[in-house]
Amino acid sequence: MRHITFLSVIAVLLVACGSKQEPHPERPSALEQEMAALYGENKVIEGDYPDSLAVEAANGIFVGQRDSSLLAFKGIPYAVQPTGGRRWQVAQPEHDSRLVREAKYFGHTSIQSRSQGNAASLYPQGEDCLTLNIWTTAQGMRTARRPVMVWIHGGSYVCDGTANPRNWGDRFVKAHPEVVFVSINYRLGLLGFLDLSSLPDGKDYTRSGNLGLLDQVEALRWVRRNIAAFGGDPDNVTVVGHSAGAGSVALLASIDEAQGLFHRAIMQSGSVAFASSREDCQRLTHRVLKATGAKTVADLKRLSINQIIALNDEVGEFYRFPERDGQLIPEDPYSRFDGFNAGIDMLIGTTADEARYWIDAMGGEEKFDVATRLWARYIILSLDSAQRKGASDFLDEAGEYADKSWAVCEFLNDLMFRGPAIEMAQRHASSGGRTYMYYWNKGLKAPVYGACHGTEVSYVLNTGRQIKGGDEHNPQLAANVQQMWVNFAATGNPSIEGHYWPAYESTQRATMLLGDSIRLENDPAARQRQLIAPLMREYISPIFSDLLDKAPWYAGIALGSFVALFLLLMWLFFRFRRLFKKKTTKDTEK
Repeated sequence: MRHITFLSVIAVLLVACGSKQEPHPERPSALEQEMAALYGENKVIEGDYPDSLAVEAANGIFVGQRDSSLLAFKGIPYAVQPTGGRRWQVAQPEHDSRLVREAKYFGHTSIQSRSQGNAASLYPQGEDCLTLNIWTTAQGMRTARRPVMVWIHGGSYVCDGTANPRNWGDRFVKAHPEVVFVSINYRLGLLGFLDLSSLPDGKDYTRSGNLGLLDQVEALRWVRRNIAAFGGDPDNVTVVGHSAGAGSVALLASIDEAQGLFHRAIMQSGSVAFASSREDCQRLTHRVLKATGAKTVADLKRLSINQIIALNDEVGEFYRFPERDGQLIPEDPYSRFDGFNAGIDMLIGTTADEARYWIDAMGGEEKFDVATRLWARYIILSLDSAQRKGASDFLDEAGEYADKSWAVCEFLNDLMFRGPAIEMAQRHASSGGRTYMYYWNKGLKAPVYGACHGTEVSYVLNTGRQIKGGDEHNPQLAANVQQMWVNFAATGNPSIEGHYWPAYESTQRATMLLGDSIRLENDPAARQRQLIAPLMREYISPIFSDLLDKAPWYAGIALGSFVALFLLLMWLFFRFRRLFKKKTTKDTEK
């Protein structure tokens, strides 16, 4: 399979978890103050504790907090923390224990760049970040066997965390006490996805390129072993994720080690397309070594946390997604949707205007329009003639019903998100897997954003934390979509009263359109789907550094050409001016 640049625009788009603006040290922002107020350290309890708030798991007794009928357990460690000599090692389960510990506060956020656009990054960070949180209903908890929903946060595999209020499950469980909700932290960025296997002492780090994903597997093992004590059914676990979280869900469904740990999967705007080749990952490793002067893993282990964060800032634009190493993740993870994971029920979808989320990060609507046109041009130049024709036809098709300025954005939406989602859905359905497809078209107040990436998250999780200034909130849509997700988690079928949702298959392609009106449509934007389909397999691996390395080169050529043209015009101007003067002088002399 030939791999060309995939989603070059994501190099700028997805890395933008928020602008890296540090507040004035004497004036912490309102968000910083909010996150600081949430922080606390869970302590070991010696002596009496309230039995009604305590749950015994294999690795300890955890004492949570109660809010009416809701019980919350935060910061539960699901593995031995990867600190000290364990840095870049595969997570291992904690030993069985009867130690009594508080579970009142979220665990540390995984190491990442601090950003005013990312609440979790403003919460205290640490390498001891392998924790999870559980929200459950107190009534009947000891005997209940409720469906379990495990939320995996997004953030391009480099940022975010469970402390972010947008990732909480409290309001969701209050509205739907029939489920148990779990959220997990996992290692990110250079500590979670850096391939060290090529280093002289790298033989013990052959899986370091996928540690964040392996953390998720370990968290699911903990859930499998312990969730019954919290009222959950270990034989009815649904993994849910958005963006990189959805990419994680898709990859978990594609690897051997996660089989049997969950039974259903919900993927919101993410896919196996968000995965890097081994060669791509080595490029990042070389950049890290060059930036630090390190020669070995031992050298890198001596870096402090602050140095890791600074390094993440320095090489962040060259970060990698999980590694298609041919061991944990197949070189072609799409192939696992041809029957390998047919036993997992899947609900897959995207939003109508995914790429518009990054308008702010790219400098506003005008600059976004220019930038996306340049990125799309770069992508199209990488294609063969037949594929270029398909891309050109797509842009013409999109331009027929959308403003021309958004045709390129529509191309990126389908290339980055909708196309890969459909590819997974149709493969899974054709292999006998139960599959459901949705398309979110509820837009935000500001029309420029449309139904951008992440608009559905506040509706699904019932957090009330909307993005980009929010929208005209539709409470009925929120109630309906939450019940759809809950029904899917409980039964494998997202249909609700008044909205029958048939399974997706490659003939009818039934898709639920979710917005101010909810309706079923077969094969929406069919022509675009047909035109983007031939590009899917070509775009399986993001090679950000190729684009970023070449972009200055292209810019240099453009600038050089402009300067050359300018100099040529100036030379011609002065040349003709001189000739004109000579002619005038001769005429005068005559």
